[in-house]
Amino acid sequence: MRFLEHQGRLCAAITVLLLMVSALVACRSTKQTPSPEPVQEAQLPNVEGHGLAVRYHDTSEPLERIHEVIDDLPAERLTDESWGSHGLEIIRIREHDLGLLQSRLPSTSRPGLRWHGQALTWRNLMPPATPVGERIMVTDGQEERFPGGMVGLSGRGWSLMTLDGPRVQVELMPMIEMPGGTQGRFNHLRREYLIGPGDNLLVIAGSGQWPHPPPEDTSAEAEEEAKKTATMGQLFLELETDTGQSRRLLMVTPRFGNWLQGDSDDPAVGIEAQVR
Repeated sequence: MRFLEHQGRLCAAITVLLLMVSALVACRSTKQTPSPEPVQEAQLPNVEGHGLAVRYHDTSEPLERIHEVIDDLPAERLTDESWGSHGLEIIRIREHDLGLLQSRLPSTSRPGLRWHGQALTWRNLMPPATPVGERIMVTDGQEERFPGGMVGLSGRGWSLMTLDGPRVQVELMPMIEMPGGTQGRFNHLRREYLIGPGDNLLVIAGSGQWPHPPPEDTSAEAEEEAKKTATMGQLFLELETDTGQSRRLLMVTPRFGNWLQGDSDDPAVGIEAQVR
């Protein structure tokens, strides 16, 4: 009789232990594994074909915030000393990171696009061009005024096949269109780039410093005074709107038609935008 009682207690203890182990296993199996952050889809217009497109995104975020966001991405700054001193910044960014860039820099208007395709001749890539107005452009300590002028980004580009695969060659040069049809190009700032599949050239304004430092004086008087002068990049890419000042981000986007086999965002393809 005692043996049966002992055996019964042992069975009960084993049953309780098994229940505890089962509960522990169930608890562990239902524990959620953190899922990777979803990829942000860019809400920019898309385009297919051969050649290049210029997409743009306007934001009211300050210049230092734009630089901060870009510095946080796996991007490559291609700006040389001359472009940087003129307040023009050009950065290689992966196309699949554009959605993240947009989400961190809220837009002040609908995103836009201009399709240029095989742009064999020089044309104004700015979408659209904006007036210089009364602002003074300061370059290397020199002050310049362009009353009645319209700022622009002169450019051309075409697709070609290289030993490393398809590329779009792009040539860029700042310009100011003056009344009477004359054009003031800045030939010493002409640059050439090769853009691979999955890459974009991002053109943004700069202050001559990277990253752009926060202003020391944020009073209304200081901000109003600062609006009167600008670097070339700020003059070209800062816009006055009904709701305040917006900053334009230009994205030079390559397209390769049916040249590509598979996904154009394959990290093994077009991992660099080369400056020559």
